[in-house]
Amino acid sequence: MALNKDTLLNAVLSATGGKVYVKYNVNGDPLYMVRIPRFNLEDIDPALGSGPHPAFIVNGVVKNEIFIGAYQAIYEKGCAISIPGQSPKVSATWDNMKAACVANGAGFHMMTNWEWAAVALWCLKNGFQPRGNTTSGKSDSAGYETGTPAPDNAAKTLAGSGPVSWRHDNTIGGIADLVGNVYEWIDGFKIVDGKVYMPADNDFNLAEASWPNPTGTQLIFPASAGTESGWRTMTTAFGSLSADVKKQLAAAMVVPNITSGNTPLGIFNLDGNACHGGFWIDANPSTGERMPFRGGGWDAGAGAGLGALGLSSVRSSVNSAVGCRPAFIL
Repeated sequence: MALNKDTLLNAVLSATGGKVYVKYNVNGDPLYMVRIPRFNLEDIDPALGSGPHPAFIVNGVVKNEIFIGAYQAIYEKGCAISIPGQSPKVSATWDNMKAACVANGAGFHMMTNWEWAAVALWCLKNGFQPRGNTTSGKSDSAGYETGTPAPDNAAKTLAGSGPVSWRHDNTIGGIADLVGNVYEWIDGFKIVDGKVYMPADNDFNLAEASWPNPTGTQLIFPASAGTESGWRTMTTAFGSLSADVKKQLAAAMVVPNITSGNTPLGIFNLDGNACHGGFWIDANPSTGERMPFRGGGWDAGAGAGLGALGLSSVRSSVNSAVGCRPAFIL
């Protein structure tokens, strides 16, 4: 058997208990990636369905694992890479962030909504939700937890510099900063005039024009007239959906708390564990297209969380608090 002579990979695997891998992009630069083994929907909750979570299916092909960037991305030679101790890249459009992730090479992409949902559901099932930099360098709920201030913005922290409670599995080998620090643009999901569009599985290569509308109708509206804050699902529209579509929306963490009848209000709930995070919506019928960001920023406070979802930004938006994270599937 040939020995792996990649000294960086071996060192990272050793330091993280075999959880963090090193993938190299087309420029030969390393990306630190957390391996997420495949799990089934029924492993999380039989109410979601059965078979592999869609994050582990790419264009109908079941995958044994996915790799998620351990750190929020920086730019290097036109690519979005994931390495520790850096100030996350912000102030780029959804399209530019996606292009920088794809530029790493085959299999690389911007983290998708299916992938985010899979990680979040895994955390909920395991009874742990990470904290993070949600109040200018520290956790809003645990002020003694701090990270290293970034040189370009003291409210932002260097990637991975916080405690293990800021990682998805509460270990040094977990995904860092999913909650707080900077919001993250997410691929594979959007709304157009209140309608949901997303691939049926984690086909990150599927052309955006081919993303289906699983609900077939307008679904998401503001909480009340004249406001862009809050979340409401149209009762008649949701009530008319098939059971399979309702399960799909829940597994994607697009519609929270499917157990509340035809009006799934509130935050996604699993085994009595309410998923933290707020919603920012701009989805009036004439609004047009909105691209998602998730997680939370350094000023989000209690609004940050694995369930946080912003649907108020157009694809050309540039925000100093929004970045991205690369992912990889072979």
